[in-house]
Amino acid sequence: MSINEKTELSKGVNLHFLKTEKFKTNMISLVLRLPLCRETATRAALVPRVLKRGTEKYPTLADISKKAEELYGASISAGAMKKGDNQLIVFTVQFVSDSFISGTITNEVADLLAEFVLNPKTVDGGFDREFVKQEKTNLKNFIDGLINDKKAYAAARCNEVMFEGDPYGICEYGYVEDLEDIDEKNLYDFYKTMIKSSAVEVFASGSFDAGKIKTALEQKFGAALGDRCAKSVKSGLAVREDGIEVKRVTEEMPTSQSKLVMGFNCGIEPTSREYYALMMFSCIFGGSPFSKLFNNVREKLSLAYYVFSALDRQKSCMKISAGIEADKFGAAYDEIMLQLEKMKTGDFTENEITSAKKYLATGMGSIKDSMGATEDFYMGQILLGSNETIDSLTECLNAVSRDEIQAAANAVQLDTVYFLKGVGSSED
Repeated sequence: MSINEKTELSKGVNLHFLKTEKFKTNMISLVLRLPLCRETATRAALVPRVLKRGTEKYPTLADISKKAEELYGASISAGAMKKGDNQLIVFTVQFVSDSFISGTITNEVADLLAEFVLNPKTVDGGFDREFVKQEKTNLKNFIDGLINDKKAYAAARCNEVMFEGDPYGICEYGYVEDLEDIDEKNLYDFYKTMIKSSAVEVFASGSFDAGKIKTALEQKFGAALGDRCAKSVKSGLAVREDGIEVKRVTEEMPTSQSKLVMGFNCGIEPTSREYYALMMFSCIFGGSPFSKLFNNVREKLSLAYYVFSALDRQKSCMKISAGIEADKFGAAYDEIMLQLEKMKTGDFTENEITSAKKYLATGMGSIKDSMGATEDFYMGQILLGSNETIDSLTECLNAVSRDEIQAAANAVQLDTVYFLKGVGSSED
């Protein structure tokens, strides 16, 4: 699956075709691209929650569900996510391909998505007050509940510390303290501004007649969204710093398993050849079941319940996450840094390189098994300004040399060490 064609529904509203015969369902997604900003993050995260509650034509959840069932069980969703310094508001409808039913529903599906995005239920020039009140409570509970997943919470806290003062350090779900000043009027005003000014990417994924689906989407979104000149937000990279003072934060919490998260600057341009070597490095170092971190920190020395590394391509940074006993912090930290030093000195085998290439190729291939994952991949490419496909990325990974992997290892720089120290006993 790849972007076979890109066109415009109107100026600044781009349509991307991801054609595949692999699935019985099709997917249409509309993505609004906003710069991550503390002043707007909470409102942007709240808007899709309110829109899901009802539209002018389908004023209740029951009405929306009934219409979706009439469309052979179509599913519709909306939410907020973060990619680099961008906050994305994503609306998606998944439905049975016309080729598997007696008739056609694509136009009706486009109608439903347009109704969902463009025609929310309003009362006296604002959103429905009860919808906003209830969804503010739901969002508050969701944000408060993030602490219950200690692994994700520790990763988020490391991110906040590492990127303090940077858009990437902002939570894409918003902040509880910002909810108080939001009401049905100012949230609706924000929604109208967001719809009018945001850059828009539309994806049509699956098996379909490109001409027909383009016509349907032009009719529903082209004129309604109109032209726009929204500028793309290019994410700032996590670059190396001369004389860096590593940020070290320890917080205590009643949990049985402590969490160690380490953030590294990489500073390698995400669309460069060097970045493919960085991906290979991370895979061998900590991003696979055969990695040095897994085999040594966890298996050989029993210093961690889990340990892995992961890259964020949009920011060119790497995080290492580990679940450990509180009293093993020093030993686990030292072993992680020792294994990093081995990568920097070229202490890895040809077999590890071959295994990493196979592992990454399998992982890239699995993206094609999900329309959602494929759309997410290409959304990332759009933000990077890249025409790279899944297949071309795999080819580039296979061409990486040993020297390039070692050079990538030497590019990473420790920036932040966050330790969520467990005290007492509690559920993780």
